[in-house]
Amino acid sequence: MTEHRRLSSPLLRPPPGPWSNAIEVRAGARTVYSAGIVGAHADGTIAEGVAAQTTRIFEIISILLAEAGMQMTDVVKMITYLVDVADQPAYSAARKPFFAGCSPAMTLVGVSQLASPAIRVEVEVIAAKHD
Repeated sequence: MTEHRRLSSPLLRPPPGPWSNAIEVRAGARTVYSAGIVGAHADGTIAEGVAAQTTRIFEIISILLAEAGMQMTDVVKMITYLVDVADQPAYSAARKPFFAGCSPAMTLVGVSQLASPAIRVEVEVIAAKHD
């Protein structure tokens, strides 16, 4: 069972979205740190558009976490890089089904470009789980 705790305080503004300001991971947890994941298919082609790339990214992350005996509810931190922050609503809508019932700490960064012009979004995650 994963034992991590959302940190909050009445002195802070509650997060205005589906995330936590901070997560405490208790000692003894196994951790997974992903590379920057993009919306590439197994054949190397890139999904078209932010929504399709986001869906593919979280499919890939789910597969990687399963290899470690984890699932999306074990994600404690996520960093997202968007080429156009105007794509944030489409990104959020595509991400939402993967994070039902969990609220990792999240950061979203607008960037001028990623590794290829076709790549519009890239995501890194940190997951932690107690066995």
